[in-house]
Amino acid sequence: MGKVDVRVRMLRAAKKLFAEHGFEKTTIRQICEEACANVALVSYHFGGKDGVFAAIFNEYFPDRDIRSLAPGPDPEADLKVIIREMTRFRRREPELIAIIQQEMALRSPRREIIQSHKSLIQVRLRECLERGRAEGCFRFRSLHTTQLFVMGALLANTSMIDMHGVPEIERLTADEVVADLTAFILAAVRGDADRS
Repeated sequence: MGKVDVRVRMLRAAKKLFAEHGFEKTTIRQICEEACANVALVSYHFGGKDGVFAAIFNEYFPDRDIRSLAPGPDPEADLKVIIREMTRFRRREPELIAIIQQEMALRSPRREIIQSHKSLIQVRLRECLERGRAEGCFRFRSLHTTQLFVMGALLANTSMIDMHGVPEIERLTADEVVADLTAFILAAVRGDADRS
């Protein structure tokens, strides 16, 4: 196997182990055993465990997909695209979502790496919400609170409800989850609850 294969195997192994055991409890040796790789290759490819952590986000966080979400003329349509893309990401990368939640909860110094990747989606979301409110499509009291709640929904992990996951949610297709989440978020940002 070539160097690229080893590097990818190490990233996948680290992502799995960080999600299961946390960054601090995962050793370089465990990563290399899981990846069937020589321990020296971590330093060669990543410079150490912190470098592995950063490389996981560089490799698996959907930065390119988010950059391609150019704002359109309709804030509601833009919000639907953000929800769809982030839901697909969450379904595709549950281990990365678990890592994000762990590191943010622990208030670790690695939050800066996560924030550097999350900031792009947060900016796009904020712009969409601001535009929607300015155009009268969205009604909410606080931009910051609304953005927090929407980001929480977009980055939620089923293990937050039950350590064994939520079987009903896990049986839904990605499109069904997108539809449910879109209906929930749109009802909230439109202020539908305030109108009843």
